[in-house]
Amino acid sequence: MTLAFTAASCETPTADDTAQRAVMHDLAYEVMLPIYDELEKEALPLPPAVAAFCDAPTEDTLKAAQAAWRAARVPWKHAEAFRFGPVEDLRIGSAIDFWPARPDSIESAITAAPEPVTAAHIASLGVSTKGLPALEYLLFDPAGGNAAILASLGSADATGKKRCAYARALAETIAADVTTAQEAWSLEGGAFVDQVAKAGSGSTLFLTGQDGIARVVNLLVFAMQAVAENRVSGPLGAVSGVGPDPTIVESRFSDNSIEDLLGTLRGVEDVYLGRHGDRSGRGITELVAARSPAIDSSVRKAFTDAAAAVSAIPAPLRTAITNDPAAVTKAHDALRVLRRLLSTDVASVLGVSVTLSDNDGD
Repeated sequence: MTLAFTAASCETPTADDTAQRAVMHDLAYEVMLPIYDELEKEALPLPPAVAAFCDAPTEDTLKAAQAAWRAARVPWKHAEAFRFGPVEDLRIGSAIDFWPARPDSIESAITAAPEPVTAAHIASLGVSTKGLPALEYLLFDPAGGNAAILASLGSADATGKKRCAYARALAETIAADVTTAQEAWSLEGGAFVDQVAKAGSGSTLFLTGQDGIARVVNLLVFAMQAVAENRVSGPLGAVSGVGPDPTIVESRFSDNSIEDLLGTLRGVEDVYLGRHGDRSGRGITELVAARSPAIDSSVRKAFTDAAAAVSAIPAPLRTAITNDPAAVTKAHDALRVLRRLLSTDVASVLGVSVTLSDNDGD
C-alpha cells in the first residue's frame, strides 16, 4: 500500500490557509510533540525495570517489568496517528514495533548473540528480532503465565542469563530509539516540530497550510487502515478467507491487543480534535466543522462508536477472533465506518486527495 497526498499551492495566504496554518501549529505543539515527550517519559523506565528483574528474578520484579512495557506501549500507539518525519526517516518505527512478533527469529538471534549481549549488538539486528514485540515475547507467556517466564528468562543457568541479557539490551535499545525520535522532534534537538508548526509560514516540508493538512489527513487514514484491516480483519480471517489466525494478532503474548487498538484510535482522535490529555488546541475538526458541521458531527460520533465496539470485544483478542467473531466483526465494521468518513467525507470537504484506496486491504 502506498500513501500520498496532493494539495494546491498558493503564493498569497487565504483565509483558509490562515486557518490551516493555525491548526498545524496547534497539532505540532499541543498534540504531536507532547505525545513524543510522553513516549520518552514512559520508555526511559523500561531498561531499569528489565535490569531489576534480571538482577533479581521474582514475581514482583517481573510484574514491574511487564508494567513498564505496557506503559511505554500507550504513547507509542498514540503516536501511530502521525507516523512520519524522524520516526520514518531514521527507520525508528519498524525498529521499535515490527509485528507480528516472530518467535523463531527472536530465538535464533538470542542463540547467535555474542556475550555479553549489548545494546549496540541489538541495534545492528534486523527489525524482526528487536523492539517492543520482541521484548514482549520474552516478558509474557499467555499459556504458561509468569511461572514460565521465571523458569526461562529468570533461570540462573547460562541459557536463562543470556535470555535475560538479551531482554535487557532490547529495553536499552528501545529507550535509545525513543529518545532519538523525541530529540528529533524537539526544539532543543532536530526541531522537526517547527517544520510541522510552521506549515505555510517558513516550513521547507509544507509550503502551504493545505500541504500540511493534506499530509495529516492521509496519515490518519493510513493509521485507521492499519487498525481496521491489518490488526482486526487480518487476524479474523476476513482478508485471507482461511479463518482466524491468532499468530498475527498484535501483542498476542501480553494480551494487550485491545488496548493497542484503542491506543491508536485515541491517537487519531486526538489529532482530529486537536487535544491530548489536558492540552488542547485547534484540530482538523475546526476546519471540517467550518465547512460541514454535519460531517464533523458524523466523524465525532464514529470515534465514539468505534471505541465502544472495540472495548466490547471480549478480551483477549487472540481468542475472541474464534470464540466471538461477531463482536470482532462489529468492531471492524465500526472502525471501517470511521476510516471511510476520514478518507471520503473529511478528505473531500478539505480538498485533500487520498491515494490509499477504500478497498486496500479488504
